[in-house]
Amino acid sequence: MPTSRLRLLVCSCAVLAAPLAAQDRPSQAPSLPSIVTKSAGLERRDGLVPIVLDQRTGSIWLELPKEGTRLLLCTTLATGLGSNPVGLDRGSTGRCYVARFQPVGPAQVVILENWSYRSSFPDNPAHARSVTEAFAPSAVAALPLVAQEGDRVLVDAAELLRRDWLDVVGQLASAGQGVYTLARERSFIHEGSTRGYPRNTELEFALTFEAKDRPGHVVDSIVPDGRAFTVRQHLTLAALPDDGYRPREFDPRMNFFAISFKDYAQPVEAPLERRWIARHRLERQNPADPTSPIRNPLVYYIDRGIPEPIRSATLEGARFWVEAFDRAGLKGGFRVELLPEGADPMDLRYNIVQWENRNERGWSIGDALIDPRTGEILKAMARMDSHRGRTAYNIMAALAGAKTAADTHFVLGRVRQVTAHEIGHTLGMVHNYMASTYGRGSVMDYPAPRVRVNAAGQIDLSDAYATGPGEYDVLAIRWAYGIFPPGQEADSLRAIVAEGLRRGLLFLTDADARPDFASDPRTNLWDDQASPETFLRAQMAVRRRAISDFGLRNIQPGEPVATLQERFVPLYFFHRFALKSTAKVIGGVEYQHAVAGDGQQETRPVPGARQRTALAQLLGSLAPRELAIPDTVLTLLGPRPFGYEPSVELFRSRTQPTFDEFGAARTLAQLVLDAVLQRERLARLVQQAAHDPSTLGLDELLATMKRSIWDSAPEASRRDAATRRAVQRGYVDGLVALAADTAAAADVRAMTELTLATLRSEAVNRGQRAGGTTEARAHWRAIAAEIETWERDRRILVPAALPAPPGDPFGEDQAL
Repeated sequence: MPTSRLRLLVCSCAVLAAPLAAQDRPSQAPSLPSIVTKSAGLERRDGLVPIVLDQRTGSIWLELPKEGTRLLLCTTLATGLGSNPVGLDRGSTGRCYVARFQPVGPAQVVILENWSYRSSFPDNPAHARSVTEAFAPSAVAALPLVAQEGDRVLVDAAELLRRDWLDVVGQLASAGQGVYTLARERSFIHEGSTRGYPRNTELEFALTFEAKDRPGHVVDSIVPDGRAFTVRQHLTLAALPDDGYRPREFDPRMNFFAISFKDYAQPVEAPLERRWIARHRLERQNPADPTSPIRNPLVYYIDRGIPEPIRSATLEGARFWVEAFDRAGLKGGFRVELLPEGADPMDLRYNIVQWENRNERGWSIGDALIDPRTGEILKAMARMDSHRGRTAYNIMAALAGAKTAADTHFVLGRVRQVTAHEIGHTLGMVHNYMASTYGRGSVMDYPAPRVRVNAAGQIDLSDAYATGPGEYDVLAIRWAYGIFPPGQEADSLRAIVAEGLRRGLLFLTDADARPDFASDPRTNLWDDQASPETFLRAQMAVRRRAISDFGLRNIQPGEPVATLQERFVPLYFFHRFALKSTAKVIGGVEYQHAVAGDGQQETRPVPGARQRTALAQLLGSLAPRELAIPDTVLTLLGPRPFGYEPSVELFRSRTQPTFDEFGAARTLAQLVLDAVLQRERLARLVQQAAHDPSTLGLDELLATMKRSIWDSAPEASRRDAATRRAVQRGYVDGLVALAADTAAAADVRAMTELTLATLRSEAVNRGQRAGGTTEARAHWRAIAAEIETWERDRRILVPAALPAPPGDPFGEDQAL
């Protein structure tokens, strides 16, 4: 949008949002003391909005223009609860609002303007008014006047500060932690972080939340008294950014977040909804000169609380973006420094990479505060989980032994990568899960460590992580942050996108990579190869080697032997992401988010031959030899020792307190079976076969699964036979669940019912067959009874497989 048009948009809304005319406002209460009199003897802190603190009463007053004002109001959480599942972290971001402080009688009312609906007509203020009056704003607080003097007033900010801006109460309820309420009488100003600066005022208030009944288990396990806990909420009041920022139009082929709004000035042939990407403001000293120095480089500050050597690795990872900006033609546009001593990380002036300690491992998050009018990023906030190094260490110790893992090269490589990744989010970038198909193309992919079995048969971690940005990252920075003369910007942006398409630097993101139903096998959460089939082969080879070597070498001297389970979980499930990714080949459809005229083909089914190969690979992973756990390992997986609490990240067991060997096999098998028997995937098979009879159809898939799982020859050993029964049980349970799924396509459910009828008949015969073991006859009778119960009563009675421990070998989220 041209600058002049944006200026008119902002100004027209500003007129409509102006304070009431003097004759329209109720008269203010008389006999208010002067500001000088009211604040005599009290502490005053000057800044954009001057603050007066009354320590005797715990009051905080704000000095505002008598006629009202408009400011940005941004909300964050300065301190956290310390729980990843609940999610109330130190540094959590809320939102930025355009807040209007409007005089109404003896108060100033805080009104949040509604920027989701607009009019960009430059010469029709009546139309702008029609839009503004059609959609309601939010009046969130009334701040009583306590003093006035000339054109200034002093207001009591208590109602503004004691508001639960980040919905702590709602988050606690959603996390199953019970009903908490804000204890206003135990909430108070945090003076040390309440400060004023010329362009922003920072306010911090300690909020105490009290349980109405019993405290939630997670809260009670962390805080001294679960019936009440206190966190500090931070509010920023900032001057509205000027209209020099130029919004950039969203493009679905590039990996940037966007703000969206409905523009009722759009012509009928254009979409009502408009989208502008989220990005920082970056300007040259001379905008017309592409060699001119950057006037306002982006500076990111690293939390001094990060311990060494993690802090140095964090600095190195952040500097990936120095290289990316330099290579994008924006030399000097990005810098990294340590946070100055004594600086408040919540201060709007600092882009922060902050250390996040929690009770358990969890997400690292890249977030930001954004101007809701334009998409301009005002403050970057990356939260780095302190458990990340420990998680990386556990993976390496499981693969290569605890002694090798003590060498922090692998751990620090992961820290560098995740730092660059989270900062990428704060620059406005979303995940790019296509990047692994063209090498290490982007730090915005999840970088699975490159682990291989070398020619000597040993696990090789020497090239676990790349250093520096990927080719796509540089392209994306050129597109989002490139500075072009206004008349050349649109053509320049189109040229950059076209260049990326020519070079094969493609982009797909989270919705395209979901393992539950997404169809494009090139987009996966966690991979390191151009295809999921290749990645699965490599992961399984590493897993076999590591399991064969697994033992006391995988823990440190002095650690209880039973803690080997904590190492064995990530190893036994090491290939879980590769399994789910390979399942996406079945019924797979490759696609790009094409735009008319860019020459891309929108969709194309995965060839049938490749689908069959992937299915064979997945069924091969269910062989007893792949699910088995060696005796050398089983003898070490004893019960948890005294003083070591149970953990959700360990194997579940129906043989408590001992390790459940066949339960673990069944859990892993169910991951594969559920991925293959996913309802949308099977519906795509029906659809694809209707167009191309030579492709893999649902009938062929069901028949192939039956031959591999059901019709296979009896296993030679009782142990392998027990493992095979676990797989067969998971297979039948998966089919019954699919038949019961009312959201599945009619053809899918019908063919599943037909398969179950066949299996029931065969199971009845096998259960009556003489000569089999007692376990086998009981197994077949139970399966026949399960299917009969479903067919007769439409009920599912058999207990499901034990749940797998949490799957992500890392924690990460994007929250921009």
